[in-house]
Amino acid sequence: MQLFVDGLADQSRRFDMPIELVLVEWNPPADRPSLAEALRWEQADQLQRRVVTVPHDVHRTYPHADGLPLFQMIGKNVGIRRSKAPFVLATNIDILLTDELFDFLQKGLRANAMYRVDRHDVLASFDGPRLPTPAECRALPVLREHRRDGLRYPQGAPPVARPRPAPAAPNHERFDIQRTIKELSRMTMAAWDRVVLPKLHTSGCGDFTLTSRDAWFAMHGYPEWAAYSWHMDGVALFQAYAGGVEMINLQPPMAAIHLEHGEGSGWTPESRRLFDRLDAAGVPYLSTAEYRKLARKLVHGPRGFHPINGSDWGLASMDLPEEHPKPAR
Repeated sequence: MQLFVDGLADQSRRFDMPIELVLVEWNPPADRPSLAEALRWEQADQLQRRVVTVPHDVHRTYPHADGLPLFQMIGKNVGIRRSKAPFVLATNIDILLTDELFDFLQKGLRANAMYRVDRHDVLASFDGPRLPTPAECRALPVLREHRRDGLRYPQGAPPVARPRPAPAAPNHERFDIQRTIKELSRMTMAAWDRVVLPKLHTSGCGDFTLTSRDAWFAMHGYPEWAAYSWHMDGVALFQAYAGGVEMINLQPPMAAIHLEHGEGSGWTPESRRLFDRLDAAGVPYLSTAEYRKLARKLVHGPRGFHPINGSDWGLASMDLPEEHPKPAR
């Protein structure tokens, strides 16, 4: 997170670009300093800093609050709803933006457009005597590229951990046939979706989705389901498309640099550990089949944004604590 705020401060200075940072602190531990206190805030006159806190008393009112310490998309909506700038980028604290992307942001954004970029995963070392700088992290070799046409591994794909097959059950041949039919049905539906659904850049879209504040408000932000955020970021793209927003995919070297973190703390394509942890905790998430079904409904239904949330989206009626941290002089 320190690298994220350092990167924004540095680029806002170098590009002399005014930025409003709305950092949402969701369900903070009571025995730790707030983000406004814990983070180091560099001097940058162009960066307006706001830290909005959603306290534990609010978090615990949601289903599955014990198994999921953060409702990511509701938190993002809290920030979007309280934003004041004409354009709002929804992103995460493990992201850095390339200089080429930052330079583009200065050149004028279209009001009725949604901007997406590829996500580049890098592995930074945090074991040394100091944190690497944002510039050093941006220069690291890319492990994965999350592109509109799928994943690419510039250094070669790593081995994929596959679950061990379950022991054979009685009448296992009948169960094998059922599994085969189910898998063929899934593959058929996936192939059909590739025909009937627009090819939007949904890969890694939770890390960089930029559109106008007006478009976010027309959609009522992301879906506010009390579940893990899997696929919810993509739903917003299909809502925007259905509402007539132009989808613009910026090309490398304009990219979002993602700092790799521990397996199981977030999704990685080589592991199911995240979903095993969610299943064990009883935390729901939107299945791929349900996601595609909703996308078909949005795209082929009546024209419009089709908001999923009500008018109080983003906890609009709540007076949440807000701090304005200042850099040390």
